[in-house]
Amino acid sequence: MSNLFTTRPAVEADYEFLFELKKAAEKGPIEQVFGWNEAIQKQIHQQEWDEGRPTILLVENQPIGSYLIQVRSKDLHFARFFILPEFQGNGIGSAILQQVITQSESLALPVTLSYLQGNRVGELYQRHGFIITSETKQFVYMQRNVASCE
Repeated sequence: MSNLFTTRPAVEADYEFLFELKKAAEKGPIEQVFGWNEAIQKQIHQQEWDEGRPTILLVENQPIGSYLIQVRSKDLHFARFFILPEFQGNGIGSAILQQVITQSESLALPVTLSYLQGNRVGELYQRHGFIITSETKQFVYMQRNVASCE
C-alpha cells in the first residue's frame, strides 16, 4: 500500500492548502458540532500551524492529505489526519494508521487520538484496534495499546 502515496514535511507553501484540506475533509462534522465560522477556523489553523507542522500526503506529487504525530512521554498522539474526500476509501488512511501503529510498537507507547462526533473516521480507527476511552458532546477520544503497555 505504501506505493499509493508518498510523504514529506509541510513547508510554508502548504499553509493555505492545509486550511482548504481541513475544510474539504471536516467542514461537515465541524458544522454539526460547533457551526462553521471561517474566521475562527482560520485562527485555529494558525494556532495548529504554530504548534507543529504536519506531514503532507502526496499522490503523484500532488498534496492530498496530512497528519501529525506527536511523540509524548506516555503516548504517541495522532492528530490532524485529513484526506481529500476524492482520495478517501483507497487504503491510504489504513496504510498511514499501520505506520503509526508500527511506530508505537517500536516505542512501546500507546497511540491516542480524538475526532469530532459524527465524523465517520471513527470506523477506520476501530478497524485498526482503537478503543473509545471517553466521549464528550464534541469529541470522541480513542487509544490503541501495544502489548507491552496494556
